[in-house]
Amino acid sequence: MYSQDARSRAEGPNAGGQKRIRFHVLGPLSVRGEDGRTVPVPGTKQRAVLGFFLLNPNQVVATSRLVDTLWPGRKPATARKMVQNSVSALRTVLAQGNGPADEVVLLTHAPGYLLRVDPDLVDLHRVRRLAEQGRREMDAGSPATAAELFRQVLAQWHGTVLADLVEAGVSWPELAAMADERQAVREDRVDAELRCGRHQQILGELRLLAEAEPMNERLCALLMTALYRSGKQAEALEAYRRQRAVIAERFGSEPTQELRDLERAVLTHDPVLDLTVPSAPARSQPAAAATPPAPAPPAPALVTEVPPSSPDPAPAPAAGPDAVPDREGAPETGRHPGAGERKRLSAVLVRVEPPTPGPCDDAEAFDSHFREMSAVVAMEAARYGGTVAGQIGSTLLMLFGLFRSRVDDALRAVRAAHAVRDRLLRHPRPGGPSSVPLQVRVAVSTGDALVRSAEPGSAAAPTVVGALLDRCLRQLESAEPGHIRLCEATRRSAELLTGSLGDALRPLPVTGAAGTSGRRPHAPGATAPLVEREGELAVLTALFNQAVRTGRPHQITLLGEPGVGKSRLAEEFGRAVRARAEDAHVLHLRISVFGRTTGLATLGELVGLCADVQPSDSPATVDEKLAAALRRWLGPDAEARAAVLRHLRVLVTRPRSFDTTAAEAIAACRSVLEALASRKPLLLVVDDLHLADDSVLHFIDGLAESPARAPLLVVTTARPDLIERRPHWGGGGYRTSSTMNLEPLSATATALLVTRLWERWGVMRRNAATDPAAVTGGNPLFVTEYAALFRPTESGVHASPPDPLTGQLPERVRAVVTEHIDALHPQAKAVLRDASVQGTRLWPAAVAAVGRREVAESERWLAHLERRHFLVRAARSSVPGSAEYVFRSAWVREVARLSVLQPARQEGRRRADAWLAERTPLHR
Repeated sequence: MYSQDARSRAEGPNAGGQKRIRFHVLGPLSVRGEDGRTVPVPGTKQRAVLGFFLLNPNQVVATSRLVDTLWPGRKPATARKMVQNSVSALRTVLAQGNGPADEVVLLTHAPGYLLRVDPDLVDLHRVRRLAEQGRREMDAGSPATAAELFRQVLAQWHGTVLADLVEAGVSWPELAAMADERQAVREDRVDAELRCGRHQQILGELRLLAEAEPMNERLCALLMTALYRSGKQAEALEAYRRQRAVIAERFGSEPTQELRDLERAVLTHDPVLDLTVPSAPARSQPAAAATPPAPAPPAPALVTEVPPSSPDPAPAPAAGPDAVPDREGAPETGRHPGAGERKRLSAVLVRVEPPTPGPCDDAEAFDSHFREMSAVVAMEAARYGGTVAGQIGSTLLMLFGLFRSRVDDALRAVRAAHAVRDRLLRHPRPGGPSSVPLQVRVAVSTGDALVRSAEPGSAAAPTVVGALLDRCLRQLESAEPGHIRLCEATRRSAELLTGSLGDALRPLPVTGAAGTSGRRPHAPGATAPLVEREGELAVLTALFNQAVRTGRPHQITLLGEPGVGKSRLAEEFGRAVRARAEDAHVLHLRISVFGRTTGLATLGELVGLCADVQPSDSPATVDEKLAAALRRWLGPDAEARAAVLRHLRVLVTRPRSFDTTAAEAIAACRSVLEALASRKPLLLVVDDLHLADDSVLHFIDGLAESPARAPLLVVTTARPDLIERRPHWGGGGYRTSSTMNLEPLSATATALLVTRLWERWGVMRRNAATDPAAVTGGNPLFVTEYAALFRPTESGVHASPPDPLTGQLPERVRAVVTEHIDALHPQAKAVLRDASVQGTRLWPAAVAAVGRREVAESERWLAHLERRHFLVRAARSSVPGSAEYVFRSAWVREVARLSVLQPARQEGRRRADAWLAERTPLHR
């Protein structure tokens, strides 16, 4: 993140009355000085070196890499000297164009050079920022704004990147990647224009683009859509047949499933192809503005004794990918109007009222003040991932888990209630003296509710039905002013994650302070015995030994579904490294789940870990610790230490204004880790990387690809969501990055884990009525909860073994499974729910009959659910000619089944039985 001054200067060549040096690579390479004149860069080699630096700004480029880039074949004996001469000449060129601020500096930085430059001074990086903003506008439902941004991007592209160097024979892989970026923006613009209903205007352009790229299936899909909406169904089908013929001729294969689905939709006139023009966005942002806040989903309608009306608070700022309610998690409507699902929600009611009658009785004055307080509630709801769902009078409602369930919804609700209460108590009384506070009452309740969706195609919000809100309202009535009333279910759910209610209510430190970027709740089962992970531990140990032996960094990501034991494995490996290598550093960083945590805040926490900075340390103490650590790491060079300290201070203390750039701060953080590793081997564990923003992902990638000699192993844990964001994650480096997928435990390992837990808890061994592997699916978290069902109670051991299938589901299991299901694609979630009502065994055609969908669609989503560890495909099917699946875990099936309303459950089972009776008369 750049300083505010740097941001304002980057808005244009004349911003703030100061002209700046500018670089243009989207076409022939050119440099313009602060006076607007072109600065000549003589010599092909010098231009090539500058062009390569501009494609890699603020990154250390090794001299060997420059030599390989400039002379890909046989290299002259004086190659390194020629690079040095080119760099020296470039410094003279940059000095001619630089202003007095000396904003662009070409530094010598072992093992090569670093061009320090604000990326906004390079046209390539400016258009990348605009393109990303356009894609965010698309995701936010503003295609018109997105199309304008994409047009601006394409207007700044004046031919091939570094066109003059390409003409001179340069053929770097980076240039081909730039051409792909340009093509992607073209396609995104066409997609945005289509979403705006401009299919007629872009049809001719689309034809030309598709003819120029005959293998591009996305362009084919866009052309088919435009033709269909223009009333040319036959031409749309002909475009598909041409695409299919080309693919069959060149590769002997079929088009992608998505393109085949599109052909079927065109044939059947599927309404999904009909144009739905989005409503105008509620805000207007200039094209070059910073990232706009994501629009909140519509507030749901609430059916309760006191139906709140829709609030009108000031818009809350975006709170990061995990804090903004995810619309994809909204209740899946299915194919039936009024369909819905059971969901477990946490509700927070906040009532604000003046302490005594007086001037504040003026409704107009109180309304003005109440809007400010509504904005506070909206802001905290967004920060903790909730939804402001309604208001009546001076009472506001927040809901957590409405659009997407999370395992810590109750904890989020408690902390949001705590934050709202504290902030509102600091508000002065409206129309009264500032010393008189308002009266604030808060209640939090957790329980089941029916979330019913509107009819398909309707923009109406879902309706929430149930006694949950009535209970919460009764709690609010009995709450004392300034107090928070929690129901027992909320208290129990919060304590499951934090261990005590005091920890749940403890206010979080301000995000961005040293080491305080909102930690993830305590991981359940973190101390359970580790079984059947010897192979994975051996791989991690070998990678660490390799990093120590070669002095080269490596990064490995542990991928797996919730509860499979990623964090537990990383923790055990860290403990083993500490025990076997006493002279090794081990750092453990967990990505924040609460609030808007930027990459700089996360890296600030990492620096704090390196320097032993505590959240309670004052700024002076932080400076002292950082300075002392830098003396140990960087040696006697006081000038170098001072420069690094200035950058690190930005990360750790986050001042309001600072004289540094994000690139410099990130480079300083990287240098700290490399310096720490150069003293003794370093293991860095980063948990929940799928929650990190792009800057943190780039930082981790940079550690793995660093040319520095540093025995560093980075172990990260993530859910498969990370691979959906970054399909090539872990496979882009040369022996520097890798991934490891953690599978569920085998039946033998499941039984062993249960036995070890029972031995630890003093449970008498007994024959359970159910198979633990069938109940838990080998998920270590579920296995721990299964074993806990047999623990002795306060009054002694169980009189008889509990039945995990007929008893109440463990609260933690239900929360984890619900979060896992809600993270699925809506269609995958619908198929899973249809499968759950069918029975213990299921077949694609039977699931299709339950949901009234195509068999091919069911097959595709069932295979997807198997890859996500919800299902297991049977080795043999009891129905000839059909694949057969079973749920990996009986508990998963039960959670999915209970979310389906009773009438839909009965109707689904009837359809499945009818299909099975037709296929296999013996099953009647």
